[in-house]
Amino acid sequence: MAEAKAPQFLSFNSKISPDIGSFQQPSASDLEEMKSKDPPLRYTWTIWEQIAQNPADKAKDYSDATHRVATFSTVKGFWKYWNHLPQPSELLDGKKFVREADGSRSIVDALMVFREGIKPEWEDPTNATGGHFQFQLPASLGGGPIDEKWNNIILGMVGGSIEPAEMITGVRLVDKLVLKSRNPAVRLEVWFSNMEDTEKVDLLEKSLTKCMTTRLDGTHCQPDWGKIERKPHGAQKK
Repeated sequence: MAEAKAPQFLSFNSKISPDIGSFQQPSASDLEEMKSKDPPLRYTWTIWEQIAQNPADKAKDYSDATHRVATFSTVKGFWKYWNHLPQPSELLDGKKFVREADGSRSIVDALMVFREGIKPEWEDPTNATGGHFQFQLPASLGGGPIDEKWNNIILGMVGGSIEPAEMITGVRLVDKLVLKSRNPAVRLEVWFSNMEDTEKVDLLEKSLTKCMTTRLDGTHCQPDWGKIERKPHGAQKK
């Protein structure tokens, strides 16, 4: 039997990487050992959703539109939820993230993962003195590369491989694929604390760039998102 072809991108969208589930599959003995363990993560993380607001509701607080979805603190806990969350490439197919509750459907325009105890708000004490790196990933990049960057960030953040890990407070995936927009894009934001520690922030940007450009085979592609915007929090408006 021919060996399965290695996926081109780290994507959990079966249309893009149908063989991702069998890629580098562990041996039977390794699998049994993995089943008996559930390694703790360095931090506990919470998944949040931001519900799109109608124009009439714009006066409401940002916090009213954000909702906790789930919390995890172990490797298995992470995959329990991540395997069921949509990938950004699905947005490029014209789909929307949707939350159904109490017989009603709401559009989710941002998916967020933040350290437990830190709200995905600039006003949170840990975020207030920090900032975020912003990436505008144009739809023209394609679903595979966008998924790969998003998954790389999430796995690097949760796994603690993006250093300094203690600076990262969370990430946001924002749907900016507005119909008829001149520059439809998926926006990724990596939030961090202590904006004034420029040496650590520079190190974090370098580590993040390396993480985002890593391919499944361990090689690195060239950054294709243009300039990284570094935005301070504090008095700015959302």
